[in-house]
Amino acid sequence: MRATWKLCCLALALTHLLPGLAQAGTVTGAVTLKPAAKSKVPPRYYLGPYRSARGEAADSAVFGEVVVLLQGVERGRQYPPPARPLSMAQHGQQFIPRVLPVLVGTTVEFPNEDNFYHNVFSVAGGERFDLGRFGQGGTASQTFTRPAVVVIHCEIHADMKAYILVLDNPFFTLPDAGGRFQIGEVPAGTYTLKAWHPTQGEQAVQVVVPATGTVEVGLSL
Repeated sequence: MRATWKLCCLALALTHLLPGLAQAGTVTGAVTLKPAAKSKVPPRYYLGPYRSARGEAADSAVFGEVVVLLQGVERGRQYPPPARPLSMAQHGQQFIPRVLPVLVGTTVEFPNEDNFYHNVFSVAGGERFDLGRFGQGGTASQTFTRPAVVVIHCEIHADMKAYILVLDNPFFTLPDAGGRFQIGEVPAGTYTLKAWHPTQGEQAVQVVVPATGTVEVGLSL
């Protein structure tokens, strides 16, 4: 009996000291996508020796380009970014991945896997930067220090475009191939759950996360 009482006291103490262990829920659900209109490749404005022959752009929305995120979680708290840089490669005259969500403070590398030159830059959203031209095997990096939707371009290839979502908390994810998603260890509370896609737009709904258990949410773009 005494041992049981001690275990109960220990559990109560841990609950008080580490509320996240006992008061964190899970947000799960699915995203549905409407058919996307075909996109037209913009005219190339660079006709120099480093131009490649690729001439088609992606014409459909995929779940891997959807970001599901929670807003308003533990406002003002700063979360440590990942110790290692993330990667947005340049391959086949595309940025891969085309959409990359990151936490504030994250460094992203841009390795060039093509046998011609690229130049990575951004002039809208977040910090403006220009990483200069570099060839196959080269890389450059940029650290993102404030929340924003950063649009990434290549100065040499006008049809190359990607997006980096810089977010102020780690409660975000990408759906799987079927559109299912899950965000775990969310502190109990009422938040805004948003699905975002660069061409399909966004949808935001209010979600109440329980102290324990799961809340199921459907989103449509």
